[in-house]
This record gives sequence, C-alpha cells and structure tokens, in this order.
Amino acid sequence: MASERVAFLMHRQRLLEQKVPPTIQAVLDQSCLLRPIGGRAVMCEQLDHLERLAGRPNITTQIAPFELAEQRPFVPPLVLLTLPDRTVVGYAESQLRGYLERARTTIAAWEADYDQLQVESLSTAASLAMIRAVRKDLE
Repeated sequence: MASERVAFLMHRQRLLEQKVPPTIQAVLDQSCLLRPIGGRAVMCEQLDHLERLAGRPNITTQIAPFELAEQRPFVPPLVLLTLPDRTVVGYAESQLRGYLERARTTIAAWEADYDQLQVESLSTAASLAMIRAVRKDLE
C-alpha cells in the first residue's frame, strides 16, 4: 500500500515536468511548514523543493497564516481541478478515502471560499519569504 502511494505521488510529480505543465495555484496552511515530518533533513529538502516550485511561472504558492484561524475554510484540504473542457470538480482526501465532488452548487461555493482564502493569505513574495525563513531556522 505505501509503495503504491509513493509510486502515485512520483507519477504526479513527473506531470510537472511536461512540455506544457499544468497551472497550479496552491494555498498551503502555515502548519505544513512548521510540522517536522521526517526530521530536519527531510524538512529542509521539502522546503527547498517548495521554493523551487514557487519559482516556476506556472505555479503560484501562497501561505495561509495561523492568524486566519477559523476563517480558513477547508478541512480536510481540498483540490479544485479545472478540466480541459473548463468544468471544475473538487477532490478531498482523508486517510480512508478520496471524494470527488461534481455538483455545480457545491463547486461554486468552494470556488468562492477558495477565492477568499487566496485574498486573505500571504502574497506570493511574503509566502516565499516565510518558506525561506522556516528553512533557515532548520539549519
């Protein structure tokens, strides 16, 4: 099971290397920068990777700071996918299963919440500065 999950995630990473890579707008909770999963060395590698991704023209990275508190709308995390036909679907995942939402009314509400989250989160420059500061603190 773990090897299948790793293989899936590695495949997904390779999609970022396509000739025409997908456009990604990601808002990450500040906690994901500060929770030392895998130890110091692994966290440093992950933060370096985030910094490299944030430097790509097709990727926008923002951090949702702790100060947003209960205004942070998504638990568990949510992925909104715009398909080639411009249809938007939502995907949420727990430890037990994944959930795909296609209902237009639900998706419209999620899009509005995500737009608000982007507005309230740190700018891309401030987010990159936070990633770098957390990385420096780990050295």
